[in-house]
Amino acid sequence: MSSRLRLISALRRLDTACLCDAEKFLVSQKTNNLKEYQPLLLMEELYPRGKGNGTIAGIARTVQCSEPNDFLAVLQGLQDSESDEILIVNTRTSKRAVAGELFCAEASRRGLPGIIIDGPMRDTNFLSNYPKVRCFSRSVTPYSGTTSHLGKLQVTVECGGVMVEPNSSIIVADDDGIIVGSLETFEQLEQLAREIQSAEERIRIAIADGKTIHEMTNFEAHVEAIQNG
Repeated sequence: MSSRLRLISALRRLDTACLCDAEKFLVSQKTNNLKEYQPLLLMEELYPRGKGNGTIAGIARTVQCSEPNDFLAVLQGLQDSESDEILIVNTRTSKRAVAGELFCAEASRRGLPGIIIDGPMRDTNFLSNYPKVRCFSRSVTPYSGTTSHLGKLQVTVECGGVMVEPNSSIIVADDDGIIVGSLETFEQLEQLAREIQSAEERIRIAIADGKTIHEMTNFEAHVEAIQNG
């Protein structure tokens, strides 16, 4: 297994919140290593469809539709896709669905962890039938598009306001959102995010045993420091 696939496997055991917390802490330290640090990017206004199934992580497989409301390019991208890739689709502001249940079924068969579409999807009641695949989209509609125009594959695309590079950008997504970064960025964050996630689990267990969140954190010292200037 390559180092990239090992990292992706590790990222699937984390959540996006802990990765973002790790970045916040890392940046706050202002170390010399941050000179070449590339920050995470958050896709905006793309929402999970179907019931959640934890975190997905994978390598970007990009699709650029050439015309709005036409999903032939999505079929092309799906045909070329490989396991551990996440299909990233720019639909050119489509108003009709460019993917649905059958696309999710094929993605599951191919070992894709996710499909992310800057545009509409449909069949959302059935997407949970494929728990190994998570789908995200900007909107939902029962109307499907056409299959008349070839698109572009494995080119830089904009999705959720973020420029995504094919076979380079790594995508991590869960119910909280979709974050995009380079291999090097996630390598710097993974261990710290794992430590943060473990610490939060210990706090959850302590709260369940009757302790307060205040005594399990540095709340009082933090407030005192702010009051003292």
